[in-house]
Amino acid sequence: MNKYFNDLYVFLTIVQVGNFSRAAKKLGVSPSALSHAMNALEARLGVKLLNRTTRSVSATDAGQQLFARITPLFDAIRDEVQDLGRFRDTTVGKVRINASENTAVNIIYPKLRAFLPRHPELQIELFMNNERVDIVAERFDLGVRSGSDVAQDMIAIRIAPDLPMITVAAPAYLAAHGTPQSPEDLAQHHCIGLSLNSQEHIIDWYYMHDGKEIKAAIACPLIFNSNQLGKMAALDGMGIAWLPWLMVEKEIADGRLVEILRDYRATYPGPYLYFSKSRQRSAALQALITALRWEESGR
Repeated sequence: MNKYFNDLYVFLTIVQVGNFSRAAKKLGVSPSALSHAMNALEARLGVKLLNRTTRSVSATDAGQQLFARITPLFDAIRDEVQDLGRFRDTTVGKVRINASENTAVNIIYPKLRAFLPRHPELQIELFMNNERVDIVAERFDLGVRSGSDVAQDMIAIRIAPDLPMITVAAPAYLAAHGTPQSPEDLAQHHCIGLSLNSQEHIIDWYYMHDGKEIKAAIACPLIFNSNQLGKMAALDGMGIAWLPWLMVEKEIADGRLVEILRDYRATYPGPYLYFSKSRQRSAALQALITALRWEESGR
């Protein structure tokens, strides 16, 4: 089939320029190669397509019919191939991102809110997933993980600074149950747990004190697979939550949540946008990466 396409394109070129020599020069081959290709095409089709003289070439009736019918098809193919340049040169197309809930809600979406109105032809698919995902197998263009978790065969770009995890509760809960003074006190309180899926255990809560890491013993009568639900439960006074600072900074500022155990805060490596080294960077992908990139001077 490829041989037909090649020879048909040669046939179109010969008819368009009306001369084997000019056609050969345009295609970058020898006139004898074109003559051989046309002989082979006519033999396969069983139809004479060209009338040839020493000075010119013209299409037979069959050749004229073939020329008229396939010219629009090759023109359409040419136009489609040229149109693909839009994906290389302009911010059009679709970009699929996989990120954890916290990163998607508190880091990526706020930047998309400013980015998308400037690029109306770009479609973004942002999927929240707290589990690790093979972005190549799942056909994502970009993924987000902590810098220490990005595989070496990926390109990683930082999109946020290191992020503290903080312990919070509603004023009403603390008034009713008291305020823990150390991570050890958490065992006596209602904690709101996070489990990434139904098969995994509750995520452990870690703290730092005098340069040492402390794993708290927590009792969790309420468990979610979503930090957003954990925050809602904390706001409703249902217990103490251990959440990313970015997720609760506004609620702390307006007094709806109170940070406790501040002297025991643990800080973790910030998230990185990552993608395969073999992934071609379209204009759309590059523009989005630039918009999400974190600069040292700001968040």
